[in-house]
Amino acid sequence: MPEVDLAALSDEALNQHFMPRIAVPDHESWLNQDLGTSARIRTALAAEGRARLDCRYGPGPRQLIDLFPATSPEAPILVWIHGGYWRALSKEHYTNIVPPFLASGAAVALVGYDLCPTVSLTALLAQTRDALRWVRSHAAEMQGHPDRITLAGNSAGAHICAMALQHDWPRDGFSPESIRAAALITGIYDIAPVLRLPVQQEVRLTADEAIGLSPLKLPILSKARTLVSAGANEPALWVAQSRSYHEKLIGAGAESALMIIPERHHFSITRDLSDAQAPLTAAVTELLHT
Repeated sequence: MPEVDLAALSDEALNQHFMPRIAVPDHESWLNQDLGTSARIRTALAAEGRARLDCRYGPGPRQLIDLFPATSPEAPILVWIHGGYWRALSKEHYTNIVPPFLASGAAVALVGYDLCPTVSLTALLAQTRDALRWVRSHAAEMQGHPDRITLAGNSAGAHICAMALQHDWPRDGFSPESIRAAALITGIYDIAPVLRLPVQQEVRLTADEAIGLSPLKLPILSKARTLVSAGANEPALWVAQSRSYHEKLIGAGAESALMIIPERHHFSITRDLSDAQAPLTAAVTELLHT
């Protein structure tokens, strides 16, 4: 679709396109059901000795990771970063995605992080990079290979993953080749609209951050294989960001696939990952194992 002048949109129109909780009126039902399912799975895996919960990787109250080891050594590792517009939700909402990937032979790490406004978005991104370093250094504890990491996240988590791909890892002594792939699900890649959204009250984004922390406005540094996905039932301008970021990756010579999934909205698309037979789950599994 042609580029839209966001400044010309009313606040009401901008909210409809960039506030998923407005676009999906029954969002609380989806979130509560996923949280309940995740709690049952979390409890069962812990009881079976197949989980190491709340491993601390930093001093912040939410700087915790849940580890779900693979059944065989040197397995690929899926690192999941949750959404919530950087100011809500938790890793505990997404344990429901773990079983299909464990069954495929991968290890899974669910990352928590401190939320805005307790921390700035800049600090939040630094925390999640610390989490990646921690996972890589503890890969053997989860039967994983430190250089077979696939990043994945939904909504704000997809933005965080995209920012991780564009970080200057060699400067930190971290091999960027360790991140072999990324699955970016229903993400936002130009965060300038946040300045005019209700979530700005908590995110407190600065004008400089709106530019410097927007993957669509930054050079592509990583050549990791990438899957960019959105739901066909999501607002047009939200989906357009996924299309634009996919095109930016292709233009930079990166390997990227785009999946616009029919009959899925912002919350149902993520639930697909709890279904081993879902096309999105198959696509992420293929990223993990190649």
